[in-house]
Amino acid sequence: MRILVDAYWWVDGPYSNRLVLREIVGRWRAVFPDDELVLAIPSKWSNSDAELPAGVERISTRMRRHPAINAIELPLYLKSGRDFDAIFLQNFGAPTSSAVVLVHDVLFQSNPEWFTKIERLYLSAIPVLAKRTGLVMTTTQHEAKRVAAYNSLSSEVAVTGLGLSTTLLTAPARKPSFGLKSHAFLLTVGRLNIRKNLENTIAAAIESGAISEHFPLVVVGQRSGRFSESSVVRSGVATGAVMFVEFAPDDELRWLYENCALFCFLSLGEGYGLPPVEAAYFGARVLVSDIPVFRENLGGAAEYVDPNDVSAISNAITDLLAPARYERGYTTPPGAECRITGDWDFTVETIRTGIAELADST
Repeated sequence: MRILVDAYWWVDGPYSNRLVLREIVGRWRAVFPDDELVLAIPSKWSNSDAELPAGVERISTRMRRHPAINAIELPLYLKSGRDFDAIFLQNFGAPTSSAVVLVHDVLFQSNPEWFTKIERLYLSAIPVLAKRTGLVMTTTQHEAKRVAAYNSLSSEVAVTGLGLSTTLLTAPARKPSFGLKSHAFLLTVGRLNIRKNLENTIAAAIESGAISEHFPLVVVGQRSGRFSESSVVRSGVATGAVMFVEFAPDDELRWLYENCALFCFLSLGEGYGLPPVEAAYFGARVLVSDIPVFRENLGGAAEYVDPNDVSAISNAITDLLAPARYERGYTTPPGAECRITGDWDFTVETIRTGIAELADST
C-alpha cells in the first residue's frame, strides 16, 4: 500500500505526539517493508536535518495550521494522481472515507474546564473532522468509550494501544548533573498543565514531610496550557523541596525512573498516560490517580489514590516510603505487570488493518 502520513509533528511539537508518530513510522517500515510511506511535513521545516527512515519519502505542506492541512490540503493528494491508498492522521481527521485518524483524547469535550478558550477553539476541529473521517482510532479502551460517548461516529472506535519509546529502552542510564542521590527524590514527569494536578501533588508531598532540599520532588516537563503556580508551588521551589526540570534526555530520564524513591502521577485525566507506564517498566514504585485509564494500563504495577484528596495522597506517599513497606515491595517486578495495551508492532498492525479494510470497502 501507499500511505500519506500526517507528519505535522515530525520535527517539532508536543514530545509525546512526536514520539508516537516516529515510533509508528519506524515500526511500519520494519513490519511492512513493501508499503510506501510518504510523510507530509510542513514547509517551514523544509531545511530541517531531521532524518527520515530508509525508504520513506516526504512532501512539504503549504498551509500553516494542522487542522487546515489535514482537512483541506492532504485530501487533495488523493485526487492528484499520486496513487495514495489512504491517509493516516493524528488528532485532526480528513473529510474522506480513505482516511484513518488517531485521536489521542477528547478530554476537552468531557472536561473543558481544564483547557483555555484558545485551546478549546483549536481542538474543536477534532470532533467535527472525526465525523467525516473513514475510521477513528484511539489508544485505550477507556478513551474509545469517551470518544464514542461525546461524538456520533459512523463506526466503532478502534484501539491501537501504545508501546514504550525505543530510544528510552535502549538508552544507557546516565545520572543528571543537578545533584540527586539514588533513591533520595520523588519524581513526576509530563507536560505541566492544570489537569496534571501538580498543585495537589506538591501540597501532598510537603504535607507528608517527605520532601526537602536533600530529598526533593523533581518535576520534569514544560508548561502547556492552563497551569496554576500557587503559593504552595512557589514555597516548595523556594525551599529547594521542589525542583523543576524542563527537559530530560532519554538517558537521564531512564536514570530518574530507575533511581527515584517514588514516582507520582496524580493526573485528573489522561487519554493514555505514558510516564507512569514507563516508570513502572523501569522498576519504579508508582503512585497514580485512581482513574479508569490507569487501572487499564497499569493493573497491579501501581498504587492508587483519589487525586483530589491531598491528605490521602500525603498518607500514600508516607506509606510507600516507609522502610518496612519499601523493603517489602511488590510481589512481582513492576515492569512485569504493566498492562501496556499493545506494542508498536500491534499498534502498526491495527492501523494498517483498518486502512486495508477501508480500501476494500471503497
